[in-house]
Amino acid sequence: MDDIINKFDLFIFDLDDTLVKTEHIHYESWLLAIENALGYKYYLEPNKFYSIFHSNNQNSIKEFLKNNLNLSSEELIIQKDKIYFDLINKYKNDIKMIDGCEDFLNKIIKNNKKFIIVSNTLREKIEFFSDLFPVLKNSSKNYYRQLFRIKKPNPECYLKVLDDFPNLRKVGFEDSITGVHAICQVPEITSYYINSENYVHHEYIMKNYNVKHIKNYCHL
Repeated sequence: MDDIINKFDLFIFDLDDTLVKTEHIHYESWLLAIENALGYKYYLEPNKFYSIFHSNNQNSIKEFLKNNLNLSSEELIIQKDKIYFDLINKYKNDIKMIDGCEDFLNKIIKNNKKFIIVSNTLREKIEFFSDLFPVLKNSSKNYYRQLFRIKKPNPECYLKVLDDFPNLRKVGFEDSITGVHAICQVPEITSYYINSENYVHHEYIMKNYNVKHIKNYCHL
């Protein structure tokens, strides 16, 4: 960890499955929201789900819901967010940070470096996890859905980071193809992809994006 901390000044983190282990809760929330909208039991196996709901296509979710289920993404996202918030409150005692993450953040802080959170999630969700894991309150700035005109995979959020933190050596961490696509469009940020080799988009990411791969922060 010491090498990367010495090399960079600003450390940029996505939230879900980059800082906290919550992607499975998003999965559960989406299925429940879809079931409620359809009025009957609905199942999409995890790899199929992540192949659609994680995408470098800005409209992947919208197109899937409309073309396959005849559902409006705008209405469903509102319902999904409500379900997700209920679930993270329900599971909060079981939610963990990514392996090695807390130690890494504490080393960043100890070395007087900065870190920020850049996520497609709502501001309220970042605040929830910052209360759950107080080390996250040391973030120099949080970027969240309400601040963006276009979410990831569009790079708008990372272009905002360049404007807000000029003249700093930057490194960023993303777990999904959605985030990897966004951050890799901003070459001023060195990019790390943090996930298992079993991730459905793993091979595509490694072949098509300029990223360094780690399974968790213990591997830095």
